[in-house]
Amino acid sequence: PGGISCAYHLARKGYPVTIFEKQEKLGGMLRYSIPEYRLPRDILDEEIQRVLDMGVKAKTGTTIKSIHELLEKGFKAVFVATGAWESNQLGIHGEESEGVVHAIKFLEDVNNGQKVSVGERVVVVGGGDAAIDSARVAMRLGAKEVTIVYRRSHVEIPAIPSEVEDAKEEGIKFMLLTNPIEILTQKGHISGIRCIKMRLGEPDHSGRRRPVPIQNSEFTMAVDEMIVAVGQSCDPR
Repeated sequence: PGGISCAYHLARKGYPVTIFEKQEKLGGMLRYSIPEYRLPRDILDEEIQRVLDMGVKAKTGTTIKSIHELLEKGFKAVFVATGAWESNQLGIHGEESEGVVHAIKFLEDVNNGQKVSVGERVVVVGGGDAAIDSARVAMRLGAKEVTIVYRRSHVEIPAIPSEVEDAKEEGIKFMLLTNPIEILTQKGHISGIRCIKMRLGEPDHSGRRRPVPIQNSEFTMAVDEMIVAVGQSCDPR
């Protein structure tokens, strides 16, 4: 929670602080991405209120389009903490099909209280916290079968280990050393995915062993919905 943390520490030093928030409530990705079962909203609200009680002002439902305008209004410094709300793309054929959703949007809709339906057979691509959260939320929304497809092994999964274990206990399947290479469709809606098996090669720039495709190992699996969770980026706008 970069913005709220910054406001807290500045307020402790006696500075007057104003938080501008695009959403209707404060909390950013803590509120709109992390599921409530993992971060109860009453605890989040209590922590945020502690910061507001220190004299921090908050203007929600406000989008800032110009830092220069803030400086012209008299603010002496601007701390930008807009979060990484853009889901990375897989870059494979069929990604724009119906039934293919991205994790951040999926989690945001659920946490906003929107009615979100999922397919019976859901595949989540990725191994980070957003992937695990999406898989567990999909199961809670009624999916009969949820499978996480991850291109590396169990050792390299970056998600919180306890969350991974909880997902397994809830019946979520893990298909490791596997990478989707094509989304199959029927009448514009996802009907399956074509995958390829991987092996681990030499370490890459991240220090993890690089996944390498295994020739002639392609296979297909039938799915009703795919949730893409292969990393996040900041919105440059």
